[in-house]
Amino acid sequence: MTDPAFDPFGGSFLADPYPHFAGFLRERPVFYDADLKYWVVSRYDDCRRILRDAESFSAANTLSPIQPPCPGAARILTDGGFRSIPTLTNVDPPAHTRTRRIAHMAFTPRRVAQMESVVRDLVRRFVAERLTEGHADIVAALTWELPALVLFGILGVPASDIDLIKQGSATRLLFMFGRGSVAQQTDAAAGMAAFWRYCEALAEDRRAHRGDDFTSDIVHTPDETGRPLSQQEVATILFGLLLAGHETTTNILGNGLRRLLEHPTAWADLVADRGLAASAVEEILRYDSSVIHWRRRTTRSVVLSGVEVPEAADLLVCLGAANRDPAHFADPDRFDIRRANARDHLSFGGGAHLCLGAPLARLEARVVLEELAAALPMLRLEPNQELDFMPIIGFRGPRALNVIWD
Repeated sequence: MTDPAFDPFGGSFLADPYPHFAGFLRERPVFYDADLKYWVVSRYDDCRRILRDAESFSAANTLSPIQPPCPGAARILTDGGFRSIPTLTNVDPPAHTRTRRIAHMAFTPRRVAQMESVVRDLVRRFVAERLTEGHADIVAALTWELPALVLFGILGVPASDIDLIKQGSATRLLFMFGRGSVAQQTDAAAGMAAFWRYCEALAEDRRAHRGDDFTSDIVHTPDETGRPLSQQEVATILFGLLLAGHETTTNILGNGLRRLLEHPTAWADLVADRGLAASAVEEILRYDSSVIHWRRRTTRSVVLSGVEVPEAADLLVCLGAANRDPAHFADPDRFDIRRANARDHLSFGGGAHLCLGAPLARLEARVVLEELAAALPMLRLEPNQELDFMPIIGFRGPRALNVIWD
């Protein structure tokens, strides 16, 4: 059941995890990795069950560092005032239900629909100002900043803080999902503490000065018992949204443009019919998920694909593998923007923890594809570029993507 070749931080896996996932699906759909101390699960039906069954599979370990922080990093977090508590992503019902109901206000259908014109105007402005030379790193020019600015508009965060937020997100990703050296861990811990203090200050400001934004809403909205969220709970929700709310969408856009331009027929079809954008987004999410792994912990002994997994076992849920399981998706390694069941992907999780921001991410990705197909129909990848990915388990997208056009 152990696979000594599994190295999710290795160069070949970071560059292209999908051949590895195919091997898992064929030969070892459930196995224990002694190095990570996680059970690795890859089949679609198993992953879907894990995400939906909160009684058997707890979310408590979802945001835990993949390796215990070194003493120096732990001390920096404590001294820096870091006080994040299980509140939303890493807490189970019924506590999760209470905070989820309030946090959902950020992404109601009405609120998301109102953002379409904002997203479209931003994309058009970036195209007019930044995509004029016939070549660009599309991540730096568009996909890195756009999702953050959209989220900032919802949360009431100043656009001038984008570099601070993006840097804080990167340090948190490395701390939670990476395997850094002592120096890297201590640097990341300092960045996380500073990011936490920013979230606390934002919550405190909206407590004192209510605005027309989501942060004000969650500060002042009571739960079903009439009790408001504590400042610590509000800061923790902000701490999570100011990471996942834009990093995942940046990755969706980077992965999506890469895959569309790798398949010129698909890009040409989209240019000819921009009505295909919504279905293209679903196939992008299935084919090259922005989150390839997620985590859960068993609350009881369970059987997955015939393998008995013990109680209190940490699980690495391979969403990227499940999304290419041939038992659920015919010819799964074929990129097909007209695939009928592409929306069955697990890229946004499932069950009680289904991604809050999924409707907004879908809207942003659709609008970006529509606008780029209209403005740059001759867009293509710069040849012979080597893509670089952050050395972490979980979030995945190219850190740069060079494109050219006539």
